[in-house]
Amino acid sequence: MIRPCIAVDKIEADITIKNIREQGLLDSNYRIEQIGDTVYIPLLRKSNDSMTHNFREIKDSISRIKEQLVESGINPSDISYIRLGDSLIFKRTITRKIACIFSDLPGIKNIYCETGKISGIKRRPSLKLMYGPGGETRVIEYGITYVMDLQKVMFSPGNINTRSKMHSIDLSGCTVMDMFCGIGYFSLPVLKNSIPDRMICCDINSDSLYYLKENLSINRINYPVQIFSGDSRSLLPFVRADYIIMGNFNSPDFLNAALIRSGCGTKISMHYLTTTNGEEIMESNIIKMARKLGFIIQCTYTAIVKSVGPRYIHINSIFTVMQKI
Repeated sequence: MIRPCIAVDKIEADITIKNIREQGLLDSNYRIEQIGDTVYIPLLRKSNDSMTHNFREIKDSISRIKEQLVESGINPSDISYIRLGDSLIFKRTITRKIACIFSDLPGIKNIYCETGKISGIKRRPSLKLMYGPGGETRVIEYGITYVMDLQKVMFSPGNINTRSKMHSIDLSGCTVMDMFCGIGYFSLPVLKNSIPDRMICCDINSDSLYYLKENLSINRINYPVQIFSGDSRSLLPFVRADYIIMGNFNSPDFLNAALIRSGCGTKISMHYLTTTNGEEIMESNIIKMARKLGFIIQCTYTAIVKSVGPRYIHINSIFTVMQKI
């Protein structure tokens, strides 16, 4: 593209570019080019000492990637991925060629593809490394840093709104129990914004607990946290908790373990799956289940977190213990 420019010797280029940028005259849509010892600096408009030059247009990374995909015979709309820190996770198997194309995105170190679903009681991801050295990924949300190895522990970006709500809950002076703490998805926001009287965390995945400890240190949380490794039903102390976090889709199966560590007024935050439009039925079933276990509970909050398939949704409900029968 023929554009107005200033041509200067390469020795003077840095200071000239700085001056032109400060004057607001640099045209950032085109590349600054050097031919021999001469540097051509694109301008937004002509000036008394300007000339013209045929510049290459700067395209953003996404546009370049789409062009490369099309050239490779791939429809860009068929490619779906999420970004976590310096890593990309593709929702289906991709070729190494596609991974290399997407490595052009700024700040990307690792590229993975899903080979299956989160599996087992340890909730391990099924990811294959397609590009990069692998290892740790760092994600920053609402001032909290989460460090993890995406091939060892899970991290759901779709839960960001639920994690953000933990910032606004003041649990200072409370006993808080996180029955499936993972790397600190919900515990870290609590500890960052409240001063609980007691914080108790448990997870069955030793890798998750390793990163929980790392994240406590990275976020400069010096508050003492009791950490238990194994099945929360048998390991957690029998104390009266004021707030219990159950961030696992199988939380209804652990309801009894939460209730026997509850008292009147205890809030239990449960995550579970239900069919589309089946929220009220599932909520009612949980209340009935609690009554059979000798507790009257009331749902004081419920929200759809995200869709997890064509017929299922992820729900977060908070139940308040009203009475022990």
